[in-house]
Amino acid sequence: MRSVRLLLPCLLALLIVAPVRAQDTSDVAFRVQMADSVVVTASRVASAAQETGRRVSVYTQRDIQSLSVNSVDQLLNVAAGLDVKSRGGFGVQSDLTMRGSTFNGVLLLLDGARINDPYTGHFLMDLPVPLSEIARVEVLHGPATALYGPDALGGVVHLITKTALRREDVREDGPAARVDSRYGKNNFYDMGAAARTAGDRTTVSAAASVQGSDGRRVSAAPPPGGSNLSSTVQTDFERRTATAAVSRDLEGATLYTRAGVDDREFGAYHFYSDFATDRAREATSTFWLQSRLSSSGATNTPWQVQLFGKQHRDRYTYNPDVGANTHISRRLRVQGQGSHTWNSVRVTGGASAGLRGVDSNRDGVHGDQSVGAFVSLRWRATPRLTVNQSTRVDYDPTYGAEPTPQLYVAYNLGPATLRAGGGRVVRAPNFLERFIDSPSNQGNADLTAETAWSGEVGVDVRLPANLSLSATGFHRTTDNAIDYLRNEAESVFEAQNLDRTTTTGLETELSFDRTLGAVGVSLDAAYTLLDASLDGQEPPSAYKYGLDAARHQLQGSASVRAGAVTLGLQGLWKDRLRDAPLATDRYGVVHGRLAYNTRLSGARTTLSVELRNAFDRQYSEIFDAPMPGRTLLVGAEVAL
Repeated sequence: MRSVRLLLPCLLALLIVAPVRAQDTSDVAFRVQMADSVVVTASRVASAAQETGRRVSVYTQRDIQSLSVNSVDQLLNVAAGLDVKSRGGFGVQSDLTMRGSTFNGVLLLLDGARINDPYTGHFLMDLPVPLSEIARVEVLHGPATALYGPDALGGVVHLITKTALRREDVREDGPAARVDSRYGKNNFYDMGAAARTAGDRTTVSAAASVQGSDGRRVSAAPPPGGSNLSSTVQTDFERRTATAAVSRDLEGATLYTRAGVDDREFGAYHFYSDFATDRAREATSTFWLQSRLSSSGATNTPWQVQLFGKQHRDRYTYNPDVGANTHISRRLRVQGQGSHTWNSVRVTGGASAGLRGVDSNRDGVHGDQSVGAFVSLRWRATPRLTVNQSTRVDYDPTYGAEPTPQLYVAYNLGPATLRAGGGRVVRAPNFLERFIDSPSNQGNADLTAETAWSGEVGVDVRLPANLSLSATGFHRTTDNAIDYLRNEAESVFEAQNLDRTTTTGLETELSFDRTLGAVGVSLDAAYTLLDASLDGQEPPSAYKYGLDAARHQLQGSASVRAGAVTLGLQGLWKDRLRDAPLATDRYGVVHGRLAYNTRLSGARTTLSVELRNAFDRQYSEIFDAPMPGRTLLVGAEVAL
């Protein structure tokens, strides 16, 4: 732990840069590409999606401006099967769940490095890069512990930035710059700038953004005891993000380095509690540094070594009459891998080691370490049949050594691919679950790890006219699932291991992308059905997160491009597994964006109008944390 404290601040000192933001999103689209897409997430080595045996959604650069998104969590709401639970609007704070997992069961990667916070999973979206830097999103559905280590119970979301991807897919030489801004209701503002230069061997980029809003005043029940606190709260926020990255081609290798910082402050009413006395405010800061050395060019033996560090500071004030809680978490991790291909067989192996810890004025000072190693085999048994097998062993002081094998097969029928497989996953309890000590929540130092077996079968069909269909059925049985059980006698939630939980579901997605004369049309619709149960245990209302996922989730997006004009629509509808006393059990929202693209004095200019929550739906995802109502935004973007 002491080594983390000494080393990480030194590494993070390299963040002293002057970055500006790029919004290079003029040709970004979000659609599933199942035929010939190259994915990294599913196999840790670039593979065709149809060979992985997994359900993999790849969202690439094309027409992102047709979407009404102003934060990464809004972007992920478009991704099929992802259940995004936002606390407040515009990405102030959000949790991710997949296939009925809790928010601790989704692994988030940034350029191959895990972003998850070791203290609590609530800060997954505190990303040290602006939305404008994201070039590609890969979503791996289902268990992935055998490849990426603990926590990937429901799936993996891999965010790939432009500089990390550029040498592979997006090569652009010469300097570039961009500025953009948006303004809307409740003094919402979003401003950013970027600069990039790319030469024969080096790409340098820097980006920064500032976003905020006065929010709106929300009525709150007056606190008991005659307190003089106001009966209203403010949902304001301000967020500042900056990053800089360098990619350098060496002799036979590529060196990639990124540093980033994210700083935000916001009203946190009902983010964590449902008490009438809640007048919470919160401030968080994230510092990030990663460096990766990898083989470059086509080779039968690709390899890479990566080092990354993260520090996250959270200052939480429940109300003005209560002192602030300050928690500082740190993570330092090194990982490496290599692979080799012999004819129809590819073998990949790798190892990782990490330090993590937390300094909290409420929950104490804690730290530990973990190590892991894996080996993965891809065998093209026939021209149509591909077998993928992986086995990993991780050591963590909370559970000792745990093996996590997985096996997936894919059978290519030409226009269709059949796939099936499954595996074992493990998730260690985080520091909050083990050590939290608050009036409403109590940790449990004796918690053991969650373990689960998960299986799935599915089919991907590629039809004429750029029409594609995907369907996947899955089942998971989890032992020792971690949740908070309400102690009615003491009015407190206590962290406990549940005996057994089961989750069964169906994921479907339909995509269409075609040019009809002078008009381009893209459609994407996804439906997820989920059924979960807490076998023979307390009523669902006794648990905090156990059945908090959506039973029905319908997502859709549409884009129409005609000349210089692009019209985009997004829709989301959810129906929860259980009745939530304070969150909205069932709701639907619609967003839209109209953009006009032109050139002014040689600069590419985009003027836009966005309407979020078009029907002014009043709803909340967590407790009673209010989401924004109807919001009109106007924006402009200039690229050189």
